[in-house]
Amino acid sequence: MEYIKKVDETKLWNQGKVELWDFSKSNLDEESRIETIATVASVCWGKEPKDQAKLVEHLKTEHNGGMASSFEFIRGGFNDESSTITSSLRNVIHLATYKKVADNIVLDNMFDEFYDTCYKEHYNNIATFFVKIPIFVARQIVRHRSFSVQERSRRYTTDKLEFWCPTQTYWQASMGARMSYEALLREGEPPERARAVLGTGLYTEIWVQGDIAAWKNYFVVRLDKHTQKEHRELAQAMLDLLEKHQHELWNEVKPEQAPEES
Repeated sequence: MEYIKKVDETKLWNQGKVELWDFSKSNLDEESRIETIATVASVCWGKEPKDQAKLVEHLKTEHNGGMASSFEFIRGGFNDESSTITSSLRNVIHLATYKKVADNIVLDNMFDEFYDTCYKEHYNNIATFFVKIPIFVARQIVRHRSFSVQERSRRYTTDKLEFWCPTQTYWQASMGARMSYEALLREGEPPERARAVLGTGLYTEIWVQGDIAAWKNYFVVRLDKHTQKEHRELAQAMLDLLEKHQHELWNEVKPEQAPEES
């Protein structure tokens, strides 16, 4: 890929992971937008499309004549008025998707004055993750409505059946679910019905993008001691990657330390 790239990765549990991505060049031109939208959307099918441009054209009118959710990952949408997303609160044209975007706008120090006066508040405001997590954690993520999200679809994919298995008992249960699922497929049940037996321990893959306000709320909620342990581990892995690679954003979204008891 030429425009978006993986920055770093953290492994979780037996087969889970968290990837931090750089989307700073996702809205430079037509090619960058096509690559970004097609890459995000392709997670639904678990494979890259043969023709990215053709897929993007289809996605422009996928939802009752409107754009698919993968377009939310282009902050500001397309440049032409006819295709710009105007109804999504998650699309703000001024927000930079990664600090390094400033380096692509001007040379030397020509950008400093503009940055200091009117761009600073929007600078380095977006973080994008690709995560592989069990469905029971994924369902908690999508409750954070300020995120842009795109997830693997079990209506269109039947392979890569991987389960969150902390113990042998969980592993045995997951193997039973797999056998039941495969038996239903052999009997002719469509994948969207057969998936009902797979359970929420099945791994799924999700793109998640949010701005400062979204991530700040997320980390306050999901790093709280009352949050489920597995989701706290996921949130901590995300926060650690931000501290390492997007330090200014991390400084804005990290939860305040609770005062020590005397």
